[in-house]
Amino acid sequence: MSAEKDLYTVLGASPSDSVQQLRHRYQQLALQYHPDRLGGSSEADSGVKKFLEADAAWRVLSDQNTRREYDLQRRGHDLGRGECGYAYGCRCGGGFS
Repeated sequence: MSAEKDLYTVLGASPSDSVQQLRHRYQQLALQYHPDRLGGSSEADSGVKKFLEADAAWRVLSDQNTRREYDLQRRGHDLGRGECGYAYGCRCGGGFS
């Protein structure tokens, strides 16, 4: 995961943000970097990349199940950096550490 960007960082959000807050951040980025808005400007290539990153982050974080799975993976990655404990997903949809 070290090569991947943190999806919350891509949206400029925090893991504690609600889905509505994440949607708002995504919509702001989509309006700012959408290829149709950038046209043929010199910023178009980097804008398209940012738009695609934001879109990919929103696809994961907007769904309750994929967001929970992503959060569990993030926690597991954080544990590899020296934190103690275990994180498990639960069949009921929750998680425990």
